[in-house]
Amino acid sequence: MDTNDLMITHELHTIRAHLLHYLSLLEDLRKSIQFVLDTPNPAMDGCEADERERNRELLERECNNLLSETRRLDMSRKRQDMRVKNVMNLVSR
Repeated sequence: MDTNDLMITHELHTIRAHLLHYLSLLEDLRKSIQFVLDTPNPAMDGCEADERERNRELLERECNNLLSETRRLDMSRKRQDMRVKNVMNLVSR
């Protein structure tokens, strides 16, 4: 690999920019999921108490699954970012 290849450096910076944008999207998604989890749903007021409780348990379970997935995706993003940084360090030498 030619260590002075400007094209590779440009591509690596582009990848890092995409990873940063992906971080922003993941954080927005996490905030939205947390909002749905924490905010009472007025549409549930018309339901019977036992149905409302089942729906609330389902909502909590699914929101927690989604939050877990966003954490997993963020860990994957961090690993990819570290790899890109390592390659950038190799290219800049």
